Amino acid sequence: MSADETDHTLPNKSTAANNNQRWLMDLSQPLAVFTVVVITQMVVLVYSLSFIGFNLAYLNQLAVLSFMAQILAVILVLMLVLLHPNLNRLPALTGVGLVLLITSVLTVTLTGFLVWVDQVLMFNYVDDGILTVVKVWVATILTMVLLLRYFYVQNQWQQQIKALAEAQMNAFQARMKPHFLYNSLNSIASLIAIDPPAAEQAVMNLSGLFRKAFTQRQQNMTRLAKELEWVNQYLAIEHLRLADRLQYQQQVDDSLLEQRIPLLTIQPLIENAVIHGIAHLANGGCIKLTIERYNQHMKITVENPMDISRIKSGCGTALDNIKTRLALHYGRDGSLTTSQTADCFKAQVLIPL
Repeated sequence: MSADETDHTLPNKSTAANNNQRWLMDLSQPLAVFTVVVITQMVVLVYSLSFIGFNLAYLNQLAVLSFMAQILAVILVLMLVLLHPNLNRLPALTGVGLVLLITSVLTVTLTGFLVWVDQVLMFNYVDDGILTVVKVWVATILTMVLLLRYFYVQNQWQQQIKALAEAQMNAFQARMKPHFLYNSLNSIASLIAIDPPAAEQAVMNLSGLFRKAFTQRQQNMTRLAKELEWVNQYLAIEHLRLADRLQYQQQVDDSLLEQRIPLLTIQPLIENAVIHGIAHLANGGCIKLTIERYNQHMKITVENPMDISRIKSGCGTALDNIKTRLALHYGRDGSLTTSQTADCFKAQVLIPL
């Protein structure tokens, strides 16, 4: 079984169960670290106001608590990043309890060491060593509880968004495949009366296409090379109907052939160019497909001649589906834009590498 037949399948029940058990998100991202620093400082600020008046002594204590708390926060984030895979294997309550236990041990140990250094070197930043250790421990535990709660909710939200995105992608694919089938059957029907052997060959080509479609029905992604095979097989079907009216040029950066892209990204663009462009021109025309690197993206450009009277009609379904799937998969990093002149229609897809 090839990689295209095994990768990126929809999660089964076991996988879904494992996803539901993930209670801690990955904290190695810069935004997560920044969130930890901000929440830590807010907790220290609010907590310190509860037992110190706003005066010079308060500022001194706030500086000491902030320094210790931020050092602890960085160490604890590093710990959570390293233990992240193992912690997610535990039930949420067990994992939280273990994190708070480790946090307590690290907090008391490190704070006690810093207090000892302050006393030995006679910096005199700390008035009461034991009380300072207790204050820092309470502030750190409060911070950790807030952070764990925040990141738990954030992680669950991301999992729900991901599940929704996968469901929507599958729905879009389910809509696009019948659309492709209907257009292909119409092409074959037009051949039956005028060229039965060509119609028979078109049926065989269509059968091959859908055999691959059914073997890959659970995939969201495919290799660029595989998507181009779909394009060539589809064009073979349409060429039997349109003959020399349909010309095709392809320019592809070979280094991109193994890159993975959302399934049915290019083929619907080519189909759109044939159905709404070439098929309505008496003399036909040439579809140009260009795939190249562009600013850390894969840029896919499809150009085709088009009757200006048809530019505003009938092109929306496939394009809207592709736009939505790109947004669901890549967010703002993936896009589909279109433009037209008096006699040419251009669709351009950007996919991050």
